[in-house]
Amino acid sequence: MSLKVATIRKIPIRLHFTLIIVFFLISWTLAVGIMPQFYPYLTYFDYWIVGISGAGILFISVLLHELAHSILSLKYGLGVRQILLFIFGGVSDIEEETKDFRKEFKIAVVGPLTSFALAGLFILIEFLISFFTGKSNITFLDFILSSGNIVINSGQGDYFRILTIIEAVARYASTINLLLGIFNLIPAFPLDGGRILRSFLVKLKKDYFQATKISVQIGIGISYGIIFFGFISILNGAFIGGFWLIIIGWFINSGAQAYWQQQEITKALEGLKLKDIMNTNFIAVEQDTSLKELIDNYFNIYRKSAFPVVDSDGKLVGMISTNEVVKYQDKDKNLLDKKVNKVMIPFSELLILDAEDEVNHALPQLIKKGSSRIYINDYNGKLIGIISKSDILNVAKEKQEYMKLSKGFIDK
Repeated sequence: MSLKVATIRKIPIRLHFTLIIVFFLISWTLAVGIMPQFYPYLTYFDYWIVGISGAGILFISVLLHELAHSILSLKYGLGVRQILLFIFGGVSDIEEETKDFRKEFKIAVVGPLTSFALAGLFILIEFLISFFTGKSNITFLDFILSSGNIVINSGQGDYFRILTIIEAVARYASTINLLLGIFNLIPAFPLDGGRILRSFLVKLKKDYFQATKISVQIGIGISYGIIFFGFISILNGAFIGGFWLIIIGWFINSGAQAYWQQQEITKALEGLKLKDIMNTNFIAVEQDTSLKELIDNYFNIYRKSAFPVVDSDGKLVGMISTNEVVKYQDKDKNLLDKKVNKVMIPFSELLILDAEDEVNHALPQLIKKGSSRIYINDYNGKLIGIISKSDILNVAKEKQEYMKLSKGFIDK
């Protein structure tokens, strides 16, 4: 569940609903828990200015980090569906991964480099404020390690107060961008460090699939280590820090596992074309069929949730499902007398592909469009086959099982 808030370089920027919760938590933590320890002379209102500004800068920093990935991907001819900002940061939804290790390295490393550049910019702002106000500057490293023992002396008047607020925000921004860059360099999928590691392994081993497998296994091992330290931290009394370590470890672990499953499916489907797996024994409904006949002679007989709709020549014109019937049922008392073509999903909204298209290229399109089926037409527009998402996944599962069995035979 996300909301589109902007478009940059034709890339939709979407915010996940979890950001509302995280934005408040970060603002509250800064305003109530952190800043009063370092700047005890500021007002309650000042702390909330710092808190809200810090939370806003964090998400802008994450957005810039992801934009760096996306813009470089576009430069290399890789499509970017969207950038999604969510509870753990952000993700660039790139349509197809490059198998060129040089390009992957550059796309992966540009994100952390952007974060480090932002950290440097905010450190410069801190330095300039300290220079002009004559205050001794405390580095971002002191800020991380001090645990609240450092108190920054106040200046006099509103001028110094405003500069102090800016300095506090800049100090937080430099720290968080530094940590963001370092965190993303952890060699674990789905983080940038995992992709950087894979690019080196591809160069070394010349095998993309094997390099991915090693990188994912290392990432899973690191995730278990993070979770372990999280439990140790909780046992030592650092409940909040330990809890977050467990959450981060779980996030890395689940992301790595999901990515590897996706790679295994891609490997299993390699070389397959849609014509190899399409179902040619389908049941279609003619567009002049009444909805009453549709219900009586199709839904109630074949027990399917959807049927392709064709004209008298067998050309695909749309799709009708139980959803369309239910949707219009309450609006129109004479619905059953209507023809199927009056309530069907039109041809323009269906996913139509060529029989020669590769299954690995079709699956992302199926997911992107949010469709449940792929329709295959001949050159005259006549429907010749249908493929569902479950058909693709079942074929992948069968191929994976066969690959495991055949490998066992070969090993013996």
